[in-house]
Amino acid sequence: ENCNVLIMYNPSDNLREILQNVAKQQGVSNMRKLGHLNNFIKLLCKVGHSEEKLGFTHEEIIICLRLALLNEAKEVRAAGLRALRYLIRDSTILQKVLRLQVDYLIARCIDIQQSNEVERTQALRLVRKMITVNALLFPSSVTNSLIAVGNDGLQERDRMVRACIAIICELAVKNPVVVAQRRGLSTILKNVIDCQLSRINEALITTILHLLNHPHTRQYVHSDVELEQILAPYTDFHYRHNADTAEGQLKEDREARFLASKMSIVASFRSWSGIINLCKSGNSGIQSLIGLLCIPNMEVRKGLLEVIYDIFRLPMPVATADFIEALISVDPSRFQDNWRLSDGFVASEAKVILPHRARSRPDLMDNYLALVLSAFIKSGLLEGLVEVITSTDDPISVRAIILLGELLHMANTILPHSHSHHLHCLPTLINKAASFDIAQEKRLRASAAVNYLKRFHEKKKRGPKPNSLYLDHIIRKSKASHYCRDQHFRPQRDIFIIKDTEDALMMNLRDSHILNHKENLDWNWVLIATILKWPNVNLRSNKDEQMHRFVRRLLFFYKPSSKLYSSLELDHSKARQLTVVGCQFIEFLLESEEDGQAYLEDLVKDIVQWLSSSSGLKPDRGLQSNGLLTTLSQHYFLFLGTLSSHPHGVKMLEKCSVFQCLLNICTLKNQDHLLKLTVSILDYSRDGLSRVILSKILTAATDNCRLYATKHLRVLLRANVEFFSNWGIELLVTQLHDRNKTISMEALDILDEACEDKANLHALIQMKPALTHLGDKGVLLLLRFLSIPKGFSYLSERGYVTKQLEKWQKDYNLKYVDMIEEQLNEALTTYRKPVDGDNYVRRSNQRLQRPNVYLPVHLYGQLVHDKTGCHLLEVQNVVPDLSYTVRSPMLDKWEGIKQLKAALWALGNIGSSNWGLNLLQEEGVIPDIVVLAQHCEVLSIRGTCLYVLGLISKTRQGCDMLKQHGWDAVRHSRRTLWPVVPDDMEPSPNPPSLLSSVPSTLSLASDSTSSRHNSESDSTQPSMYIMDDERLENCDLSDDPPMYMRPKYKDRSPFTLLASSHFRNRLLHSLSLSGKMLRSTSDPKGTTRDHGGGMEEDQGRKRTVTEPSYTFGSSDVFPIYNDGHLSSRVEI
Repeated sequence: ENCNVLIMYNPSDNLREILQNVAKQQGVSNMRKLGHLNNFIKLLCKVGHSEEKLGFTHEEIIICLRLALLNEAKEVRAAGLRALRYLIRDSTILQKVLRLQVDYLIARCIDIQQSNEVERTQALRLVRKMITVNALLFPSSVTNSLIAVGNDGLQERDRMVRACIAIICELAVKNPVVVAQRRGLSTILKNVIDCQLSRINEALITTILHLLNHPHTRQYVHSDVELEQILAPYTDFHYRHNADTAEGQLKEDREARFLASKMSIVASFRSWSGIINLCKSGNSGIQSLIGLLCIPNMEVRKGLLEVIYDIFRLPMPVATADFIEALISVDPSRFQDNWRLSDGFVASEAKVILPHRARSRPDLMDNYLALVLSAFIKSGLLEGLVEVITSTDDPISVRAIILLGELLHMANTILPHSHSHHLHCLPTLINKAASFDIAQEKRLRASAAVNYLKRFHEKKKRGPKPNSLYLDHIIRKSKASHYCRDQHFRPQRDIFIIKDTEDALMMNLRDSHILNHKENLDWNWVLIATILKWPNVNLRSNKDEQMHRFVRRLLFFYKPSSKLYSSLELDHSKARQLTVVGCQFIEFLLESEEDGQAYLEDLVKDIVQWLSSSSGLKPDRGLQSNGLLTTLSQHYFLFLGTLSSHPHGVKMLEKCSVFQCLLNICTLKNQDHLLKLTVSILDYSRDGLSRVILSKILTAATDNCRLYATKHLRVLLRANVEFFSNWGIELLVTQLHDRNKTISMEALDILDEACEDKANLHALIQMKPALTHLGDKGVLLLLRFLSIPKGFSYLSERGYVTKQLEKWQKDYNLKYVDMIEEQLNEALTTYRKPVDGDNYVRRSNQRLQRPNVYLPVHLYGQLVHDKTGCHLLEVQNVVPDLSYTVRSPMLDKWEGIKQLKAALWALGNIGSSNWGLNLLQEEGVIPDIVVLAQHCEVLSIRGTCLYVLGLISKTRQGCDMLKQHGWDAVRHSRRTLWPVVPDDMEPSPNPPSLLSSVPSTLSLASDSTSSRHNSESDSTQPSMYIMDDERLENCDLSDDPPMYMRPKYKDRSPFTLLASSHFRNRLLHSLSLSGKMLRSTSDPKGTTRDHGGGMEEDQGRKRTVTEPSYTFGSSDVFPIYNDGHLSSRVEI
């Protein structure tokens, strides 16, 4: 019905008419009332909320509107709720609504469930508006209704249950009192076990963890009872979430509860409050979980292993009794779908296989993992896994072996020596493998596990290898020592005894069947490869007709026009071998010089003709998208790449106009796959046409091709291509001005990684690029200039340093906190940062590899690399001001907490060099940071202190200083092979009363005393190694270093700090396990230290087998004391 309001007249008259019609019980139809309520909203939006303009008081309006909530029509009730939502603008109006008891009517609307979703939706939107206006005024009547739906909604199939739970979580954060009084926190935890969607499950449990973080809200959560509800599906073998679950559905229901419980446990270990509350001393949640590993329940064991794999961000092996198959399934080198030519190709593969360039830049994920790992080890995880290995069915046992190997490898990498030196003794496993007093089945399983761990260690020591021939080609040609001896391009000539005689060569020619068989695939390709790599044999030195016939037969097979090699499918069983031999054939012809020129020219011209056909009306099938993606024709680019890396090959490419052909392809449309292949195979180590082609693709191709070419520059950077700083940095700087923001930000990220090397940083400063237009990340890259004198002078002359100091003191220190915590959230949770302000984020179910959170650049951290910068901070009184904030924190409000975090991060960055550390020493602020790490009631502050102490331990001087306060640190950089612990670092026995071998803080850093300015990229320990005597017996040290002396491609973590004295349980008293057996130690009586032999660790690090770091009494237990008292409850 038409009931339009003419707002140009007096608004009070309009409002009177509206309220009269809404309040009338008879004579006005529901449709008319609905129209008037809608007009009320229009009037409100036009005129505003002023009582003078409206002509009625707010109470009078509310009294009339509440009558609409009693109407028999759900549409009218929904419109009334909507009208109230628009009316409630501030706390004053909300108080009047509550005073008139409208909240009971709102609760009634929520409770009614009679196909009235429109009404209930409006009621919930009104409830959210009330929370937004003033959550402290929220009425308990509505809270009761929300909690009722949250408790029973799933059983009643109520579609509003998730919305109600979301509102309860929002309310719990803003007004925990009203939720806790109505038992709403139990409702949240109940729904945690009901929810199998990771993002929702994480949001629910994070609400509880948020309340545990602050002392003001911690009182509302009974962590001993409520938080550990999430463990019940595992710890209670007869667990039933709902009493009325049918017997036939019990198994399915139990699997669903396992999944929900796993999600919540993992999410809890992603937060400081969750870690501390689940790992506290006594009967903690972590002890309950690990204890279950010793109970022979296969279902629970399988579920717990999945939980532990997820907590440590490790890939889950396939369920199989075959150890090798399981090991291959978690190999980072295994093929991934996004490595295809149609997707990310070599750029995606290299990002996984090749390590980040950072050597000493702290990775905050190492800090986090070191703390969690130490807590699990101290709770007996290694012994629990040994029990699973020796008493479980094969598939579960295999998973446990791989998990044990991964954790030992991780412990050796990121835990200090005092916390990890004894772990690899594994006395329980060794005893079971060697003892005849136990069942034969267990002994055999233990013995097999020892052998499997050895194979696992050997695989870790080799490091990840490239999967594709393209990445393998790049690494080999860049002469990176990491992979020189392990290439797929190497012939398998050791299979056959090579007799350096002409008779042997002729015999191999006959046995290869190439001269007398027409079936190409039946040829002996291993022998063919052997012939091609035969010492001192080529066409120049061997004029025999049979050798020329051998070459002609191979040439005919590989020519595109023959359609023999090029028509084979990529997944053919011999595809890889044929391509490898093809590249060796190219090298053979190159070595033959003039005698091989004709053959080589014939092959290259045929490839050029094949390439040129792409511009014709009827392109060759091999160059069509389906052919290029599925056949070996794409590998012709590897042949061209082999030529481009050889001086004679480059001349041949020029002679046959290959470069011109590739330049022409750059101008073609819809040839993205060809351009990807072109970018990926050319050799850019020499100045020439290869770089011209790359530059053209970077600037003139389509958006997708320009982005891929930009990403490929990261591949070249990580592959350590020669002289990258001379030409690669210039190309990256050009990309900073690309019209596509995604490309410019990718180039910026690559430049940030490139600046880990001083040569690249100097080259970037020399170019004086414009970076400020790229936002905060551009500013942070510019700040890296300050770490070397040349860059400091460049920015100082322009007055940039002074401006930045003012900016950071004003607000950027606070912004830095947001930046770091957002990166940590992205790495640890399901949160994904929106792009360009868009709230929608595309998510995928693809499992991500373990992320890195490298510490962002901080102004103060860059200034302290030079004495001039330190003097500038001293003049500005930066350290005293920050120290005051640390000593007098205001923890009652979140603003004060954020200011304290900003001060801590600033001080940590200042303390990351020796110059800055002297400033902290003079101020005496380090003990105050330690006290915060041990006693702060806000647990997220303790977590921040862990990271900050890690920054301080980045230098040897910092490590020594922190050791005086009871903190241990890893004292080697990521790529240090088999570091030797100095004598003064060997752990000394401590009295049992002071033992609390529990990590209190983790920090990453690497020793930087070898550099006067403590630059990140140069700060490493002296090169000290211990190598296996057996391997050294026959090695020729004058030649290239053998495989086991190559640097590992697996990044070693920077320093990890763990408390080693009685102070440790101050930070994580919950990790102090009173009355527990020491895990993973050797014989209680102690073994003598064997300096002659060594034990090889997973990363390749050598350690002597030593006795435990502490001596125990006959009870073999270590009680934890903290000045005679247990620590107070802590949260993160």
